Amino acid sequence: MHLDLKPLSECRVLVVDDEEVSRITLLTLLGEHYTVEALVDGNQVIPYCERQKPDLILMDVNMPGVCGLDVCKTLKSREDLADIPVVFVTATFDLDAQNACWEAGATDFISKPVAASTLIHRTRNHLENKLHVDQLVKLTFRDSLTELYNRHYLNVEIESVIKQAVRSQEPIGVLMMDLDYFKAYNDHYGHQQGDQCLRQVAACITNTIRRPQDIAIRYGGEEFLVVLPFTNEEGVSCVAQQILDAVAQQNIAHEKSPLNRVSISIGGVCCTNAHEYSLFQLISIADKALYNAKHEGKNQSRISLV
Repeated sequence: MHLDLKPLSECRVLVVDDEEVSRITLLTLLGEHYTVEALVDGNQVIPYCERQKPDLILMDVNMPGVCGLDVCKTLKSREDLADIPVVFVTATFDLDAQNACWEAGATDFISKPVAASTLIHRTRNHLENKLHVDQLVKLTFRDSLTELYNRHYLNVEIESVIKQAVRSQEPIGVLMMDLDYFKAYNDHYGHQQGDQCLRQVAACITNTIRRPQDIAIRYGGEEFLVVLPFTNEEGVSCVAQQILDAVAQQNIAHEKSPLNRVSISIGGVCCTNAHEYSLFQLISIADKALYNAKHEGKNQSRISLV
């Protein structure tokens, strides 16, 4: 199987070390090969990773405030951040220290003072492995046409989103959407152009949902699903309208539609009692709302609250 991996030079490495000499050493040795940024405080790591996930973290164990081991444990407890490999760079190298690193979820550790060749080779090996794993996950969980997540991802991974909402006692939103008059579009323009249309609409959805925890899925054919954790009714309605507007702004010609352009209908649900519903029950409610949006004229959204 051929894997289309991004170049190593595009990888992002995060260095976390409160010692200036160590930090500068790592930045200097790795900076010419990768995009490298540095933090001095373990408390900064989680917010950084939420904004921009690095491909690898090189972190000191002993830091003031929160130690590297605790930071690593927090990363590994987060489903959205657990796949970031963490390599500890530490001067403490006895057996107990090594076991503590493994138990925290470390991928590897490098001893201080750092040997340049060891650092460079281990960093490259871990990044190459991460790129291969990322690509295999993409092939497993991504729709090849639109690059959105696929139904397999929905079946395997998404139920945990409900559990997170239950634990946090937060609302969760689900949007089900369907292209209007898409069979007529395919019949008139051909399936190749139909595929291009689906890619354009998928891009509209992707560009609209920008939070890391929001999930877009190609549900089947011309149907798309969006899961919006920690989103109230106003937020769910707002995202639905933004997607409607984004598709309209594309102004994709559709001679067989009354609008003479491609449009989309959206049904949604905001659930404030996540412990009472499974994700697939919420999808069913959103699907009924979608039916109402279609029945009432298309190119609109209908949102239910449960």
